Amino acid sequence: MADIQDDGYLERVKDFFAKQVQQKIDRDMMMAEAQRAAIDKYAPSAGQLANFGGMLLPGAGYADAAGEYPTLPSYDQPLGEAFSSESYPSMSENLDRGGFGGNFDAGMQGLGIAGDSLYAVPAFGAVLGPTVGTVLKSAGAAGKILKTALTAERVGSSSKKGITALKNNFIDTHPPIGTMDAATNKPVTEKLIRTRANAYEKTLNEGPPAVRRRETLRAAGDIERMPGAERTIKTPEDLLGKVLVPVVGDRSVRAARGSNNPGYTDIKGVPLSQAVPPQGGPSYTIDNIGTGKAWASMEDAANKKQMNIILAGERTGMDPIGVYSAMGRESIDFSAPVASAMVAQIPALGIPKKILKDFDLAIKQGVGKGVDPRPDFVGLGSDDVFNQLLGQGDFPAKGSGALRKVVVEEMKKAKWRNLGFPVYDDIVDTLTEPALAGFRPGESGYTMFRGDPTKSTFPEPLHQSYNTAIPGDYFGGLIKSVPPEIMYPKTFQELSQTANKAGVLMPYEQQVGSLMMNPKLYEVADDQYVEGLINYMNKNRGTNYAKGGQVNSAGIGSLPRAA
Repeated sequence: MADIQDDGYLERVKDFFAKQVQQKIDRDMMMAEAQRAAIDKYAPSAGQLANFGGMLLPGAGYADAAGEYPTLPSYDQPLGEAFSSESYPSMSENLDRGGFGGNFDAGMQGLGIAGDSLYAVPAFGAVLGPTVGTVLKSAGAAGKILKTALTAERVGSSSKKGITALKNNFIDTHPPIGTMDAATNKPVTEKLIRTRANAYEKTLNEGPPAVRRRETLRAAGDIERMPGAERTIKTPEDLLGKVLVPVVGDRSVRAARGSNNPGYTDIKGVPLSQAVPPQGGPSYTIDNIGTGKAWASMEDAANKKQMNIILAGERTGMDPIGVYSAMGRESIDFSAPVASAMVAQIPALGIPKKILKDFDLAIKQGVGKGVDPRPDFVGLGSDDVFNQLLGQGDFPAKGSGALRKVVVEEMKKAKWRNLGFPVYDDIVDTLTEPALAGFRPGESGYTMFRGDPTKSTFPEPLHQSYNTAIPGDYFGGLIKSVPPEIMYPKTFQELSQTANKAGVLMPYEQQVGSLMMNPKLYEVADDQYVEGLINYMNKNRGTNYAKGGQVNSAGIGSLPRAA
């Protein structure tokens, strides 16, 4: 046993207990810091507390179940905006949505209704309401708080670890090295990916919380690919003796006929405040078999195209066939689902009201040269914003498409994207018909319709984007689309020898543009035409057409045909 008078021994005992005491202090401080951080992270703001308190008032449960109670404001919103957010979905909407989320929300609303009901119990309401009723309403309200906290934990992380994970996900999902980059039209390089990833990380670090919230949702989501309509495949010889009229259109997808699909409920993981139905694109003619509606456009454009169909039939004595020719990737901006999908993401992103008002002001005052101010714009926070963009209710259909395009063109700018607004490319990728995603402008033949020169255009009340129908019926489509100069060879030969307004021969891009701008174009499908189309498709599209138009290739011939 050591001598207790040994100075060295006493010093060691002293040091041991000193370390034990210091470790205890350090542990207590770490625990206190963790508790403080947790409180800071989940403690509601003054605006959120006010909103929560409103849930406990008599009648609030009924309002919530009816879809009339405002959602919790974001932490950054001031007290004055405690009740200015979008309303919660109604109880019936939550039950229709189903799943854990829908059923959980409906259950919380049920507790709120039960609490309100106790206030109305004769003679006992004054006692039961403030006691049992308040307990039930508090449980329902607390459920919403809990769900909001869990969502914030899932999508609101601003930690360095979370940002690093998002950056790594950005790198992993970037188009790989060697592929063609859509923005630069050059091969993707390691340096390009690294530069973009660093800029992305900077945006996450320096941008508002809405940016991180959006990017976390996107990282957990996927682009939803809606299956296109089943097509009737036509051979080149099916076109013999007909006159072909170019009908240009965007590339937007449309729900298959009879699918009962209500539309998209999210865009790459970002929830939408209302379902967005896919209603545009070349499959419109398939979806309207037997209705007499072959195509849809705005009234002036529809009338011009119908006159084009009539002209082609009268001059040739042949049956006119309207042939779909694809417009550019961003031609989809006019389509109603694009604007709807952008605006419907706003509530989930939690963009501060001040920034939303700045955007509204930009639209009202004009967003650049050649763009007229729109002082009539009701604003992103208005209950009427969807009606105005779609030309419904008290808002005229005429001019709504132009407004949609202005809103989309402005919102897709990097200025707003860096403030947390929706990512435009996600919307285009979601709403584009998958089979048309890689098309070059002008590619033709995906769908065709039989025109009807004996009838006039007529109103189309069911389409959100366009108000006028062109008469006719679905005809079919080529197994693979072809370049416009192959679909309309003589037409392009003439266009290549035509001078433009500058007095020079039209370049190829202007020739393609003529398919939309020139209302007098058509192509006769005679024997020479059919032979040329067969030769091109056999050489470049993998077909093996023999005399009579049959496809001998087993892989191609096995494709499904619509009735």
